[in-house]
Amino acid sequence: MIFYNIEEKMLHISFLDSVIASVYTLFMAFSSDITLLCKVVDNYGDIGFVYRLARALTALEPELKLRIVTDNLASFASLAPGLAVYAPVQQYNGWIVYDWNAVDVCTSSFSSEQPRTILECFQCGYPAWLETLLFTTTCSEAVQVINIDYLTAEQYADDFHCLASLTRSAAVRKVNFMPGFTHQTGGLVLDGSFASPTPSFYASEHAGSTVKGLLSGPPQAFRVLMFSYERDFTSVVHTLSCFEKERRTDDASFRLQVFAADGRGKASFMDAWDEAGKPFSVTELPFLSQTDWDDLLCSMSFLFVRGEDSLSRACLAGIPFVWHAYPQDGEYQQVKVQALLERMKPYFSPEDAALLEKYWLSYNTTMTPGQSGSCDSVLYGLLEHTAVLRHSFSSFASDLRSNGDFTARLLQYIEGLI
Repeated sequence: MIFYNIEEKMLHISFLDSVIASVYTLFMAFSSDITLLCKVVDNYGDIGFVYRLARALTALEPELKLRIVTDNLASFASLAPGLAVYAPVQQYNGWIVYDWNAVDVCTSSFSSEQPRTILECFQCGYPAWLETLLFTTTCSEAVQVINIDYLTAEQYADDFHCLASLTRSAAVRKVNFMPGFTHQTGGLVLDGSFASPTPSFYASEHAGSTVKGLLSGPPQAFRVLMFSYERDFTSVVHTLSCFEKERRTDDASFRLQVFAADGRGKASFMDAWDEAGKPFSVTELPFLSQTDWDDLLCSMSFLFVRGEDSLSRACLAGIPFVWHAYPQDGEYQQVKVQALLERMKPYFSPEDAALLEKYWLSYNTTMTPGQSGSCDSVLYGLLEHTAVLRHSFSSFASDLRSNGDFTARLLQYIEGLI
């Protein structure tokens, strides 16, 4: 009887060990192999986020096997120095990077080593070869697809976060994972300068030679980053000119220095600046790597940013900024802008919040009427109150960091799937 109990106990332990081993194997499969899918829609914003996320994932989990599939290696290479533009498959930064359109190479690689966790970025869908592998060919193992959606301050980000979605196969599970501005979302990626409570100080200490060379002007210059979509910049240029002239009446050493980023809005800004007689200093930026871009952004006094990845960096930097949302049909970008403004209002005085709202909504009107060469009193007010506004933007940034790191939350979620 004693021997029977011992034998039964040993069998029980053996069974538990096998269950633990199976769970561990499943855990390792889901958490150690991740595939990121990205189709580039707007030049650099989409792949910029994917590159940032990949670096952050590797920083948190150095042993992670990461595969990146993108349809625009040229855009990726612009942000990631050393990446080959025409290679169907390549090793980069410890990752395996695939050309979305390299059907034979991708089919062979992903057939021999089936993906277990797929991050479908921005509802980009699947390449045809992956669609076949997932839904036509019988999947030998379960696959978890995580849709990482666009960044928005709208309420649906809270509602859709971690919400399951149906697929055409029981073996392929799908869920939404939302970046955002509240505790109810995944938050924002906190990497490099932006993990620091003082991003501007961190950037100044760690900036590379390229950025230090660009910032070699007067140390006390009021630096403005201009990164925008196409629009009429006449009023912006004249307001910046008025601002510099007024400040120099009180301080003769004051200098305004504008950094015009490469991109879609640069030509229209430079045209307006030329037509105004080049009234202040402008530095035309070369295309920068993502790390250099982050350091430059954190070194500014005031920002004009566009899109979503640069928006998230501006929010975390704690620097006063104006956001140019991606123009959409029916002026839907105004909804997105208003939603973010509502999230930010508690950090500002009623007067400053009203000023910010008025200018942001005006700046995000697609059909901006032609402006005269006069100063925009609302933008001038924002520039004039930069010091006070910086305290409010910094408070907003601090609370965003308290929401937690998107990357860490994503990894925790993946680990919890078993």
